[in-house]
Amino acid sequence: MKMKTICIAALLIVLTGCTSEPPVKEQTDEGKVENSDQENENAEAEKEEPAQEEASTPEEVIAEIEKQLSTDVPIKLPETLKLNEGYHLTAKTDSDQDSYQVIFFQTEEVIPINDAKLDQLSDDSILAVLTGQNYESKEAASEQISYQNFEQIGGEPVDLGYSITGYQDAGAGSVFLSWNEGRWAFTSRARTEDSDILLTESKKIVEFLESNMLPPPKMYGSGKFDTISEHSRDQILAWQEDQTVYKIEKAEGALKTLEIAVSIK
Repeated sequence: MKMKTICIAALLIVLTGCTSEPPVKEQTDEGKVENSDQENENAEAEKEEPAQEEASTPEEVIAEIEKQLSTDVPIKLPETLKLNEGYHLTAKTDSDQDSYQVIFFQTEEVIPINDAKLDQLSDDSILAVLTGQNYESKEAASEQISYQNFEQIGGEPVDLGYSITGYQDAGAGSVFLSWNEGRWAFTSRARTEDSDILLTESKKIVEFLESNMLPPPKMYGSGKFDTISEHSRDQILAWQEDQTVYKIEKAEGALKTLEIAVSIK
């Protein structure tokens, strides 16, 4: 009888093991909380990543440049600027009560106006330097222009086309070709051995100005151009408007200098 009882008990244990469900791993919210926290961290990391600067058009950049200037000088800026394909316009500005300066740059990356990165750029990135300066009087402003009537000064006459006569002179290893157009006086310079290049480049300037109008000076304006190298930045265009003198410098070549000037209204 005792043996029978033991056998029945053993059978019940076996049956219980066969019919009971395997233990289920208790589901908790811990995993879900951990996943949610990770998602939140990823989202925060995305927010913290610095936003990429959006490219602006040259016209938009120029409008922003004007806002950066604080001066009593009547501000004159080009309406637009031509850039190399894929490049962006930016600038470094400086201004006070009687003057302002804008250094225009073209860069491969988008760089905000007056960003510290601009101090690290080479001169090759400069499009031009534009300044405006007030003087105490019209006479003081006129002294900055150095206007000359080259017909009165004389020299070897040279036909530049469009009924314009230039006057050629030489000295110190350079040859100069000078002429007047209205209230403007222009001088181009080249090496003595490059007089043919000088004539060709001067004619290009005359041709350009036949279909493009420079800002009308009050009283005079002058342009000094260097044709020794096609990449020369030894260019300067200056004009007077009463007591104010505006200058465009450091552009690469005479024609680029003039293109910027005719865009100023």
